[in-house]
Amino acid sequence: MNPLRSIPWQQLAGSRLARYALLGPAAVAVTILVSLAAAQTPASMLTVESPAPHRYTVKLPAGCRQEEGPGTIDAICSSEFDAERSAEASAVSSLIFETGAEAVAADTDKAAAALAAGYSEEAFKAELPEAVCGEADRARVKIENVKQVLEDGRVAYTAEVHCSEVKFLGLGERRAAVKFLLTPGVRYRLLARAPSGEYDQHKQLIEAFLASFRILPAS
Repeated sequence: MNPLRSIPWQQLAGSRLARYALLGPAAVAVTILVSLAAAQTPASMLTVESPAPHRYTVKLPAGCRQEEGPGTIDAICSSEFDAERSAEASAVSSLIFETGAEAVAADTDKAAAALAAGYSEEAFKAELPEAVCGEADRARVKIENVKQVLEDGRVAYTAEVHCSEVKFLGLGERRAAVKFLLTPGVRYRLLARAPSGEYDQHKQLIEAFLASFRILPAS
């Protein structure tokens, strides 16, 4: 049985946020490290490959802590992209990159038009507050520049998300770039989030991360 079929995206996102909120130095020793490609790109980004069943590659900055879960690859980065500091960095308040795959059996063999009809722009926007910001209150999340485009017969949704300050957790405002890619049978989600004051300085890396995603042929 494919474990992804029983784990909806909202549950994956929620478990990530809960895990990250509790993550400390002691937990780093038990995180599952992702296997990296041998070569490093000139832009100091590493090509990371997800294992089966939903194989894909994505580029992540060097010097970040990397973790793998069912269908997911995450990178948590210190502001200096230092490996030792990234090992202890908080994933709720640092620069982070997330990639995930979710099996959607109902979308198998669907054409792009049917994929878009089955998952609308409104459905996309409805997921973002909790998945990106951990917020149940939609009014506390600002969503901008929502777009739907076709990429090689696949439906892509993109948006910019602004997360409000969470005082009782000591979290400042955060800003994120999000991309969801709908394909027959599998939905992929990419997220890059940073403290609002640091987002612009990391924008080039964020754009490179989103542009680097590639789906690999089934083995």
